[in-house]
Amino acid sequence: MRPKLFAAALLSIAALGCAGKQVIATSTHNQRVQAEAALRSAENSQAPNVPEAARHLEFARQQIADGERLVQEGEQEAAELRFRQAAADADLASALARAVPLKNEARRASEQAESLRNRQ
Repeated sequence: MRPKLFAAALLSIAALGCAGKQVIATSTHNQRVQAEAALRSAENSQAPNVPEAARHLEFARQQIADGERLVQEGEQEAAELRFRQAAADADLASALARAVPLKNEARRASEQAESLRNRQ
């Protein structure tokens, strides 16, 4: 009776191990999809035209490439981290694409106001 119980326990542990790997692989895939979506969104914004944002777009592309390489090497957790970093860089690129032009416009308006004050 004990050998059957041992075999059943061993099979249960093996099944849980396989299920755990599937959960990690699914999570990694989801992170990759999110990173790629964030990158596409940033690329479709003004990010490529804003130097500070374009730099983060390049970081995001490199992180995605690194993540894909890590997936091929079986390093799922490291790949997931790279994909998260890529999404963060792409989101930052989008934010910079919105913020930098506004900052420049505010600076110009401030300079114009200062110029008008000096004329009086």
